[in-house]
Amino acid sequence: MIFFLVFLACKTGEFVYKSGMIRILVSIFFLLFTAALTADEVGIISFIQGKNYLSGPRFKKAKEPVKLGSILKKGDTITTEDGTCEIQLATQATIRLAKYSSVQIEDLLNPKSKSTTLKLVGGKLFVKAHKPAAGVPSQNQLSVVNPSFVAGVRCTEFLAAAPDTGGVDEDLSNVETGVYVNEGTVAVSPDKKGKETLVKENEEVLVSGKELKKQILDEFVKEKMRIFEEFKAIKEENYQRIKEQYEKNDQLMNDYKGRADE
Repeated sequence: MIFFLVFLACKTGEFVYKSGMIRILVSIFFLLFTAALTADEVGIISFIQGKNYLSGPRFKKAKEPVKLGSILKKGDTITTEDGTCEIQLATQATIRLAKYSSVQIEDLLNPKSKSTTLKLVGGKLFVKAHKPAAGVPSQNQLSVVNPSFVAGVRCTEFLAAAPDTGGVDEDLSNVETGVYVNEGTVAVSPDKKGKETLVKENEEVLVSGKELKKQILDEFVKEKMRIFEEFKAIKEENYQRIKEQYEKNDQLMNDYKGRADE
């Protein structure tokens, strides 16, 4: 009887130990899985030409030179001078800034809304929102905001134009403030609460104050939009690989700074 009780107690203790270990492992797995889900999405510089700069709260310098492969996060601003720059926004879209343009990433695939918001500070921004895989619904909204207009899209190609900053891009100097659609449909309003105007393929809407004037797409702008033929979407596996490497490097830097401060 005593042997049986001792044997039962040992087995019970082993079971409790194993159960505790299982709970710990499950908790660790859950934390890692949750961290992976909540990790910030990033933008990746995929093409640069000429002088381009990054700025924002996380940068020490007022103007951080842009390098091929540089990572952009929510709150970052990228500005071009006599150059151009192409950015892969996760796998959602590819954007290209013309000369003397500036864009701030206000939100990047928000965890709750899955939306991205770009603030066009000035200049010209070519946007290609990528189509999802076959059978997958397009739920990720991308918006370009500016004091003159708000443009909301899902799968489309368009040009958002505002006055240049810091100089004049002679190649696009005749493009007025507005939204120009090469493919798909863009919902444009004079502000976030204004009435939307749907601008379809081969149409444009010019902005004058609170007025939106929709018309046939200008042939000059249509020709400039041939640039979209050069745009390529980054593959999901390549994006995740770059993102994970960035996160590892970022963690190593934080650990190094922590030890240096001790």
